[in-house]
Amino acid sequence: MGYSLLDANTVARMDGQKSAPRDGAMTTIMEEPDLTVRTVRTLEDIEAVAPDWRALEAASTDALSYFQTYAWCRSWVAHFAGKSSGRQPIIQTAWRGDTLVAVWPLMLTGRWGIRKIVALGDPHSQYCNAICNPDHGDSDAVRSLLARSLETGRCDVALFRPIPESSPLVAALGDVPRIAGYDNESSILDLSAFDSSDAYVQGLGKLQKRNRNRRRNHLARLGELSFEVIWPDHKDFAPLVAAGTQMKRRWLKETGRYSTGFAMKGYENFLANLSGDRERLEGACLSVLRAGERVVAVELGFIHKRAYYAYIGGFDWELRELSPGKVQMEMTVCWLIDNGVTAYDLLANPADYKKSWSNTAIRLLGFAAPLSWKGRLYLNAWLPMLPAAKTVYTAVSARLRRLVIFGQGVGCLILCM
Repeated sequence: MGYSLLDANTVARMDGQKSAPRDGAMTTIMEEPDLTVRTVRTLEDIEAVAPDWRALEAASTDALSYFQTYAWCRSWVAHFAGKSSGRQPIIQTAWRGDTLVAVWPLMLTGRWGIRKIVALGDPHSQYCNAICNPDHGDSDAVRSLLARSLETGRCDVALFRPIPESSPLVAALGDVPRIAGYDNESSILDLSAFDSSDAYVQGLGKLQKRNRNRRRNHLARLGELSFEVIWPDHKDFAPLVAAGTQMKRRWLKETGRYSTGFAMKGYENFLANLSGDRERLEGACLSVLRAGERVVAVELGFIHKRAYYAYIGGFDWELRELSPGKVQMEMTVCWLIDNGVTAYDLLANPADYKKSWSNTAIRLLGFAAPLSWKGRLYLNAWLPMLPAAKTVYTAVSARLRRLVIFGQGVGCLILCM
């Protein structure tokens, strides 16, 4: 099955003229004789397909699909979606008979009169991807999910980003234009070559070893260093997640940065209620570094298919000269190696510190489809301005950035869109 962007626009307009799917309903269409596509729209419908979704996750081999798992999507919808939020799930699922063969979690959202299709969980979800059964989730199934997504009524533009270049979505999106100027990648430390944490440490250069030992020794003057990884069933998990996010908020404030994700009400509660399984090494976990009794650095991460996502790191701002965050990162990497995890993923948006911790990278792609005249205006006039605007914004001093954020001005607009 194929489609063209023109055909998708035509279908979208026709869909809007007839009857758009009513909110709160699961809609079903047939794309081909043995393939059924269903759009899951409510929390109740998400829970109804939980066993099938989890079975699909187990069959998949894609380590870059944590943000498409049932646990993440169900929790995110429960905390942030709904009519009053302006965020409406449109989770596309493909079935062959009674077998779920592909799922692509998306949502409808909008600001300033522009209705968009984006990855479910944006801006918290770091990858836009689809989970596919390697035996049944072929390219036709993924193209069917795409076609169904572009048929959604009352929408101006579809923005699919950031998509890992290895994703099955890339081939399906072949007819959809790339986002001009979109240049992104994830920095990753490949851990598979290290038999142990000792082997990793011994492989560091002399300067790296000296710097890391110096940081540890200086930090240890505050008290003996202790490190542990805890899971959601630990009594201190929720309080320490809250402590870590507060550390991150302090860093954002002090450096004059703004985060739309942190600005969303209930973010700490959402993170504290994510699931994780110590025995299976899957899901949310928390790295905690203490100097004596003082918590000096915290990192919330997710393990999926033996890959670790470094999601949020926070450190005691008053100790910033001692680099507690870097000490925690080193200890986390060593723990991951000793527990058989094969990748430390620093996620999207390249930065110098990420490159210094990584030895490989994954290219991330962006695609955009206009579905109305407002969508074409957004893609042609506004979206191309963002890379240059972000560059200017990050280049100015932290003091000036704080003034911009305080005034809720252009800085917020740049980082929100």
